[in-house]
Amino acid sequence: MKVFSQDLEESSKYYSKITLKPLYGKTKEITLNRTEYMLTSARNDLFGQENYTLSLPTLANESIDLSLKWQSLEGKMYYFLKSLNGKPFRLNGNIVLNAIISDGDKVDIAHNRLIFNDSKKEIQEEAGFCERVIKSNLNILFEGETGTGKSYYAKKVHEESQRIGPFIHLNLASFSHNLIESEIFGHIKGSFTGATHDKAGALKEADYGTLFLDEIDSIPLDIQTKLLLFLDSKKYRRVGDNKESSVDVRLIFASGKSLKEMVTLGSFRKDMYFRISSGAYRKLNSLRNDRDRTRGLIEYYQKNRDCIISNRLTKFYLNLEWPGNIRQLFGHLDKKMIMTNGRKIDFDSLDEELIFNPFDSFSVEDHEYITYKELKVGYFNKVFTRVNGDYRTAAKKLDVSVNTVKNVLAKVG
Repeated sequence: MKVFSQDLEESSKYYSKITLKPLYGKTKEITLNRTEYMLTSARNDLFGQENYTLSLPTLANESIDLSLKWQSLEGKMYYFLKSLNGKPFRLNGNIVLNAIISDGDKVDIAHNRLIFNDSKKEIQEEAGFCERVIKSNLNILFEGETGTGKSYYAKKVHEESQRIGPFIHLNLASFSHNLIESEIFGHIKGSFTGATHDKAGALKEADYGTLFLDEIDSIPLDIQTKLLLFLDSKKYRRVGDNKESSVDVRLIFASGKSLKEMVTLGSFRKDMYFRISSGAYRKLNSLRNDRDRTRGLIEYYQKNRDCIISNRLTKFYLNLEWPGNIRQLFGHLDKKMIMTNGRKIDFDSLDEELIFNPFDSFSVEDHEYITYKELKVGYFNKVFTRVNGDYRTAAKKLDVSVNTVKNVLAKVG
């Protein structure tokens, strides 16, 4: 008799859940807590689980015989699915005999679909927080450029935290300074011109849930003081009200700027900074500084949109700066999905729009402007690189002569 390995310790950190969707019968969630399983045909056409054996429903003349094993590959741990009877299965639509299983993969075995999914792993690894932090009441601060996923991870933390109240997203940069206090704390009727009715405020709306204060770097200094008092006491007053109110709210903050630098410049209170950064802090990298993250996002998109992005296109995307980060990458892929026939996405004219953007090589926010000659040389060099060093193709793209391309590029060696 085959001896199977021990139970997985802390299996919830890994790809430890399967959603089973049989052709007939109810959807079922399966928790994997062993290092190896046998997948076999169910005798009574009903799912069964006994120790290391998972019995899947089948139709007449169907047989299932696979192993699902937890093993190491290049220093990382994965489940490895292998056919033992020579009959293939489908992984994300592709016919295979064995496969490494990743988060979000869809596996079709006979008339069953298995969806491997554990969102905890994604939020814990990407956002950099352990499960204890996610389920605690600690304040969280995300910093990062626009489009790096601050709003996405804030909502994921709320969903995994198991708080029973709602998730309220308040973008402070979208309000004028004199309205921010009312939006956060609320007001009573007649407290200021235009206050024609009582307003609960975001804190009250998020009671027993999570309030996500996006663009916290936009909050005025005087409102910072009032918010700091709430963080210390969990009590506040609506604008124009003499009574204190209290709520049970978890606060998550996000900033597109470095709050530490803002403190140095005097545009953000030091005590406020220490208060909101004393909980959990995460700096989200831009895609131009993190190719591994870009690659991971491309894989994530393929799994969630059930599409295939060619290796050629993947390599091309890894060499782009993506100034709009995740929002730009996914928005561009969504557009290509609409314009593409079939499931495979490859390089086309839409991607040329990403090449010919002369303004993504420098940031106006840095207040560092470049000369026309520098811009021209940088632009020619970028196009030349994108066409793999072909002078004729570069000249055609730029609508200039080959000699012009050579002369301009001679300036950068």
